Amino acid sequence: MAQAHVVRAAEGDRYGPGSPLFKHGSLTGAPFDFLIVNLDYLTGPPLHIHEAQHDTFYVIDGVLTVQIGDEVIELKPGDFASVPPGVPHTFENTKKDQPPVTVCNVMTPGGLDAFFGKLEEQSGGSDPAKFAAVGATCGMTFVGPPLAARLGLTK
Repeated sequence: MAQAHVVRAAEGDRYGPGSPLFKHGSLTGAPFDFLIVNLDYLTGPPLHIHEAQHDTFYVIDGVLTVQIGDEVIELKPGDFASVPPGVPHTFENTKKDQPPVTVCNVMTPGGLDAFFGKLEEQSGGSDPAKFAAVGATCGMTFVGPPLAARLGLTK
């Protein structure tokens, strides 16, 4: 018989300073990762593709700028975007005058936490080559720059 799991607010795993709190499948017993992410100005990953994961975003607070394929759109509170495997995408807080954007992110199937765990083990958070190498071991391919570079934004 399947068991229900309760994961309390402070429970989960963080992978480095500022990392979101992962409520991943090994904690929840579910086939997905659940994250609440707070993105500071110009914080977001390079343009990337997930080999097997469906990446979904629900904006709780603030405006999140998302690139899906070649299209750049702004998501506001209550907006939802869903990106299937194999589609290039990225996201960032591109609004200098707003506080961190709060986003609920669900990855199906789970396993994104493995990327951050391996990255932390190799101390490769700011090294693009290590970032790409770790991504490749986790079914993620980086195919372009972060959104800020595409939009010409600087801190």
